[in-house]
Amino acid sequence: MFGFIHESIRQLMIRTYGEAFWLKVLERAGFESGKENIINHYYSDHDTYTIVDAVSVILKVTREQVWEMYGCFLIQYTMETGWDDLIRSMSPNLKGFLDNLDSLHYFIDHVVYKANLRGPSFRCEDNPDGTITLHYYTGRPGLYPIVKGVIREAAKRVFKLDVALSITGRTQRSVQMATGERIEEHVIFLIKTANSNQSNEVALGTTVIQHSNNYKIRLTHTDFITTFPYHMVVDQDCKIVQVGRELYNHIPRDLLNVGTPLMRIFEVTRPQIPLDFDSICNFINAVFVLQVKTTPMEFQRNVTKRASQTVDGNMMDEIDGTTTPLSQSQHLKLKGQMMLMSSGNHIMYLCSPYVTSVPELLQYGLRLTAMPLHDATRDLILLNQQRLSDVEMNLQLEANNEQLENMAKDLEVEKGKTDALLKEMLPASVAQQLKQGLSVDAREYEEATVMFTDVPTFQQIVPMCQPRDIVHLLNELFTKFDRLIGIQKAYKVETVGDSYMSVGGIPEVVEDHCEVICHLALGMVMEARTVCDPIGNQPLHIRAGIHSGPVVAGVVGAKMPRYCLFGDTVNTASRMESHSPIGRIHCSENAKRCAEKTGRFEFEPRGKVQIKGKGEMNTYFLQRSYKRSVWEIIDRKRDENCNSIDGYSELREGYNDDTSTKVTQKNSKTCTVS
Repeated sequence: MFGFIHESIRQLMIRTYGEAFWLKVLERAGFESGKENIINHYYSDHDTYTIVDAVSVILKVTREQVWEMYGCFLIQYTMETGWDDLIRSMSPNLKGFLDNLDSLHYFIDHVVYKANLRGPSFRCEDNPDGTITLHYYTGRPGLYPIVKGVIREAAKRVFKLDVALSITGRTQRSVQMATGERIEEHVIFLIKTANSNQSNEVALGTTVIQHSNNYKIRLTHTDFITTFPYHMVVDQDCKIVQVGRELYNHIPRDLLNVGTPLMRIFEVTRPQIPLDFDSICNFINAVFVLQVKTTPMEFQRNVTKRASQTVDGNMMDEIDGTTTPLSQSQHLKLKGQMMLMSSGNHIMYLCSPYVTSVPELLQYGLRLTAMPLHDATRDLILLNQQRLSDVEMNLQLEANNEQLENMAKDLEVEKGKTDALLKEMLPASVAQQLKQGLSVDAREYEEATVMFTDVPTFQQIVPMCQPRDIVHLLNELFTKFDRLIGIQKAYKVETVGDSYMSVGGIPEVVEDHCEVICHLALGMVMEARTVCDPIGNQPLHIRAGIHSGPVVAGVVGAKMPRYCLFGDTVNTASRMESHSPIGRIHCSENAKRCAEKTGRFEFEPRGKVQIKGKGEMNTYFLQRSYKRSVWEIIDRKRDENCNSIDGYSELREGYNDDTSTKVTQKNSKTCTVS
C-alpha cells in the first residue's frame, strides 16, 4: 500500500495510545522503530496487514475493529492534510459523495501522486424507502470495515448526519486478469439515517425528480456521433452498437463495425477489471481509461500482408529492393465515464482522448480542432502547455541561477586570491583601506625597528652560477625568511637582490618591536645555514643590521603600490648591515636599548666603529636570547642526539670573529634614505 496509509495508521496510534504504544506495535510487527514512513513510497500489503495484526493483538480486539477505527480516522486525517475543501465540495449529499469516490481515488492516484494503485470501487442504488444500497468492490478482501468507518465519519463531519450501516451481502469471486488470477470481493451495505426526525430521502439525497415526457428532443444518428465524436455504445455482450465519428481516425474501420467485441479493440488501463458488462456495471462510477490495441496503419499492414521480413526483431517493409523499418505509431488512449442507459441493456462510454499536452497531442496525430468546444480537454491541454512553458522557463532560470552562483563562487575564490596577494604586498590594514577605496596617508612612527640582511658572498656566487641556480637559491632562502616573518609577527618590507628588509612596530604599533626583530634575526641566521651554497655546497652565511628610531611609512605608486619606509633609521639600519662581519647580527646602541626594554638578550660590545655617513658609533653584536631558544624561534624540533638544548652553541659556530672586516659595497643593494 501507499506510504500515506502507513503514516495515517501511525498518527492514529500515537494520538490515541501514545508514542510508546506505536513503538511496541512496530517491535511486534518486526519493523525498525527509528525508521519513518515515506509518504510517496510503496509498501507491500503484507507489511500493512502485519502492522494491523500487531495492533489487534496488543489491544486485544478483532482485526475488523481495528480497520473500522482506522476508517473513521482516515477521513479526519485526510481533511487535516489539505483535502478538507475538496471533500466538502464534492456533493451536497451523502449519495453524491459516495458516487464520486471513484473519481476522487483516480485524481489522488494519477494526478497528485502519479501512482497506479488498485483502488476500490463504489456504486450506489436508490431504494424505494429512501435508503441507499452501496456496492463495494475491492481486490483486497477483508478491508470492508474501513468503508463502514469512512462513511460514518464522512456523514458526521461533512453532512452532519448519523447513519446506520448494515451488511446485506458479501461474496468473493476469482477474476482472470492479464496479470493473472485475482480474488475480488463484493460487499453490499444498506445505509439509512439514524435520525428519526429526518427522512432518508432528504438526508441521504435519494429524492427522485420526476421529468415531464410531454416534449422530447430527437437527435439523428449523424447529429449524435458529431456532437459526441468520442463515444461508444455497447450491448450486454460488450459488442459495438454505435461509435463517435472521430474514432474512425484512430481505429480501423473494420473493427468499428457493429457487433465487434469491445475487448478486441481496447485493453483496459484503469480500472484493472475484465472488460465485460457485469464488471463495468460494478465499477460504473470509476474513471475508465481504455487504450487502442491496433492503429489503422498496423491493421492495414496485417490485412494486406505486404512483403516483409524480420531483421533484428524489427518489422521491415520491402520497397524497391531495400528494407526500411516500419514507423512506430502511438496507440490512442481514451478517458471517460461508463453510463448505464435507461434500458439497462446498453452502456455508453462517453470519453475524450487522454492527452494533457501539445507534444502528446501530436504523438497521437491529433489537433486541437479534434476536440469539441464543449470538451474541457481542449482547455486542459492549453493550460498544461502554459504550465509546461512556465516549468521550462523556471528550469532555465534555475540553470541560469546555478550558473550565476557558480560564477559568483569562482569570483569569490579569485577575489580571495587577489586579497591574499594584496595582503602579501601590503600590510593587512593598509590593503583593507585600499579595497574600500580610501586613501592611505603617510604616517610617522615615533619608534620602530628596521633590519637588513644580505648574503656577503653573493657577488662571488653570481658569476659562477647559472641564472636559474641564483633564482633557486634566493627563492629557497627568502621562503624560509618569510616563514619566520609569520612566526614572529614582523612585516616584510621588500627584497632587492640578496637584501631582505623587515620591520617591527609598523604598521601596527607594538611595544616589543625590537624584541621581535632580534628574535627574527637570530632565526634568520640559523635558517640560512640550511641553504647550501651552489659553488662550494657549504651552508650559507648571512649578516644582519638592526637599528631603532623614528620612521615615516606610506604607500607609494598607483599601478603597483608599495609600502615604503623613509627616514634616517632606515639608512642607519642599512649601514649596520653593510658594516657587519659574516654571520653576525650588528646592532646600534638604540637597538640594544630598545631590545632590553621588553626582552632579555646577550649583546657583545664591538666598540666604536667608523660608519660611513655617520661617523663613529657604538655598536654591538647580538649573541643570544634568554627568553627563547633557537629551536623555539625557528619553530623546529631539536635533535636530542646532536643538538644543544638552546641551540646557541650551533649559532656561534658560524660567527666570523674578524671584526676588522672592510665594509662591502654592493651595487645590487639600494636603500631609501630621507
